[in-house]
Amino acid sequence: MTKLIRNMLILLIGIIIGVSLSVASYSRYNHPVKEDHSDLILLHEVIETVETYYVDKISREQLVSAAIDGIFKTLDSHSTFLNVDQANDLQSSNRGQYYGFGFEVSPDQTQLVIQTAFPGSPAANAGLQKGDILFTLNQHRVTAANQPQVLDLIKQASQGRQAIALEVKRQNSTFTVTLQPADIRLHSVQAKLLADNIGYLRITHFQQDTAKDVKSWLEHWQQTEINGLIIDVRDNPGGLLEQAVAIADMFLDQGVIVATQGRYINANETFYATTGRLLANVPLVVIINQDSASAAEILTAALRDHQRATVVGEKSFGKGTVQSLIPNLYDRGSMIKLTTARYTTPNGKMLDTKGIEPDIKVTQENGDNSLEVAKDVAKTAGQPNHDHQFDAAISWIETHNHN
Repeated sequence: MTKLIRNMLILLIGIIIGVSLSVASYSRYNHPVKEDHSDLILLHEVIETVETYYVDKISREQLVSAAIDGIFKTLDSHSTFLNVDQANDLQSSNRGQYYGFGFEVSPDQTQLVIQTAFPGSPAANAGLQKGDILFTLNQHRVTAANQPQVLDLIKQASQGRQAIALEVKRQNSTFTVTLQPADIRLHSVQAKLLADNIGYLRITHFQQDTAKDVKSWLEHWQQTEINGLIIDVRDNPGGLLEQAVAIADMFLDQGVIVATQGRYINANETFYATTGRLLANVPLVVIINQDSASAAEILTAALRDHQRATVVGEKSFGKGTVQSLIPNLYDRGSMIKLTTARYTTPNGKMLDTKGIEPDIKVTQENGDNSLEVAKDVAKTAGQPNHDHQFDAAISWIETHNHN
């Protein structure tokens, strides 16, 4: 249950859809086909029997859906069946563009907590912030039991281009906002040049254009000759595997970036760094927290294992599995999001459920007494007033430059 509480899920058009670490298309013709179909005949017979003789009328569509749900209940929490709308939502997320209200939530046992309100979105414009609790939707109380229904209603409102009214709890007060859905463009990379000529990159997720945007900033700062670089992947739930690999490759000249292992032959692959790197002699810090997961952990581990970066913050989430999108040929448009592999870091470690321990542990509550907090540092927009992890990263770079 702890994992469920901490598991970040992106709210796309009002529905929770987990961000896959790796998204790939698999051909049915590459899959081994079993000659013995007796088990499928049995399943068909069970469905027909229930449909014909059960005391209450249940449609075949309902029974097939229940059978599919039963299959995925035996698998891990990252594997699921995506109907056409859900599949389109996830693909839109990977493109960085969708229609909705523009906020992320993380569920726990009793409530839905806002993780992020995307800049410029209806949610952000209404003043929603990380940590806000969704108390009611359209005057109906949000409970642990009805969370899926609440999210489905939000999705329906978005698809119908209808506004929603949210009562939100923030600390000891509550307030109500009305959100109208809109086209959302997700910018996964935010960048700024700080005081003392230190570059700052915040990567919120890994979508199709993330590596391209990162490379553009790195090439610009290479001409500027910056004194240090901070990569902030806090609250980053992951995304596309190839984007994390491409970004890690920008900082490495050789060696393994990540390796994946699975039963299916194409799920076994090792990704290597290529010759040529950017900002080769610039001190590099990666900031992580307990919600840094998947592709964010792959990037962090690759840079740390090759001693290219120092990691500051809190232990990461620990999602060490790879998901692939497999299209369904019969029900065109729907897909299966399936865990097909586990990944290992360059040092051969599996991070699933274990996470990455930072080199310098700094909590937001206590700060870090072992590092002198840097003075007169321009904070990046959106940073909290007392961002101890950010301050520790700045301090490490300044200390490194003075050695």
